[in-house]
Amino acid sequence: MRGMRRVMAACGLLAGLLPRLAVGQAGREVTIAADDTLMLQVLNGEELSKEWRVASSGELNLPLVGRVKVGGLTVGECEQLLTERLRRYQHDPQVTVYVQEFRSHPVSVVGAVEKPGVYQLKRHTTLFDAIVLAGGPKEAGPTVMLTRAERSGPIAHGRARTKLGEGGSASMELVVDLKDVMSGRGPEAELEVYPDDVVSVATVKQLRLVHLSGEVNRPGSVELVQSPTMSLVKLVALAGGLTKSASAGKTMIVHIGEDGVQTSAAFVDLRKVMSGKTKDLELMPGDVVIVPANTFLSYLQTVSIPAVSTGMLLLGRF
Repeated sequence: MRGMRRVMAACGLLAGLLPRLAVGQAGREVTIAADDTLMLQVLNGEELSKEWRVASSGELNLPLVGRVKVGGLTVGECEQLLTERLRRYQHDPQVTVYVQEFRSHPVSVVGAVEKPGVYQLKRHTTLFDAIVLAGGPKEAGPTVMLTRAERSGPIAHGRARTKLGEGGSASMELVVDLKDVMSGRGPEAELEVYPDDVVSVATVKQLRLVHLSGEVNRPGSVELVQSPTMSLVKLVALAGGLTKSASAGKTMIVHIGEDGVQTSAAFVDLRKVMSGKTKDLELMPGDVVIVPANTFLSYLQTVSIPAVSTGMLLLGRF
């Protein structure tokens, strides 16, 4: 009879191991928190081999073992601690722990997703799962970044890097292609997300451009990469100067916001600016300079502001 009970206990232990084997070694590094439900499997410990809820204090109150603080421990550390406690009552105790239900394991999904926010992990969650929980990508850029505090353990990927923060704190960061994650398969998509991780989906890069159109030799745009502004004189010089038919005294500068709506407009005498008689102007991203021909009114009727801001020759990056 005693031998049969040992066999049954061993079968129970094997059954408890199966979910953990499916999760893999990374599951042993998941941090236990208050209100989580743990499944314990203890060989020859039927009274312990069941589900236990972690109290709000982070403790378990177990037969034989008594009160034991498990909040903040990883699954692997919890197994080691319970094994040590049971050595007082059993020879060579064998303890298996896995998280049956998460109750306080938040993951933040931010950036270019449908529903950015904080989501509670209820089960083994992959990077693909986390983005789907947030409604999937929306107007997203090409990459997604996973950030994990050092205390939560490493990110199991060869391209993960350690980043030092203020006060000497450290975190792990991994940047991967969004298309690889959203394929739902492969090491990037199947990477496990831990509690308190931050998943950041990149947004589409907004080019910081100033534009020059009309009676210049090379109409086009300049991308501001390092400098926040660009002078009007320099922009005209990059465009090869004015044409012979330019009516520079009636140059128009308009500003187009990120939503494509014109927010301001002004007229300047470009010839005075270029000759130094009037102070040079600093152009900001979104500014559009229109140098009209002598027939100014007819020119304005034919120029389309959206056409000015798209599909133009890139004159340079500054």
